[in-house]
Amino acid sequence: MRILLLLIVLGVAAFMTTPAREAHEEAARAFMETEAQQQTGAVEQNTGLSLDSVVDFVTGFVAGQGRYETYYVASKFTVDMPGSAYLECWGAFTQVQCRRVDRSAGQG
Repeated sequence: MRILLLLIVLGVAAFMTTPAREAHEEAARAFMETEAQQQTGAVEQNTGLSLDSVVDFVTGFVAGQGRYETYYVASKFTVDMPGSAYLECWGAFTQVQCRRVDRSAGQG
């Protein structure tokens, strides 16, 4: 009986703290900015593009785009990225975690 009560309380807490679309968009921007900063060192030296221009592109890229889905106790946000990759963010209990997924991975 205690386990059932605990599961009900956790379910209600998860439902009440499911992150909104804005939280997912912010986490996606932060993830993409971090990824862009890691990859721009070589790009800046070879092409002359500044980090600011890349970060501005990334920030504008996510704005108003993406697909937000709610599963009552968790939420999911996906954004297509250039190439064969997309960004996937999962959220629960006000926390959002993002990862880059390559569509061609696992295809023979």
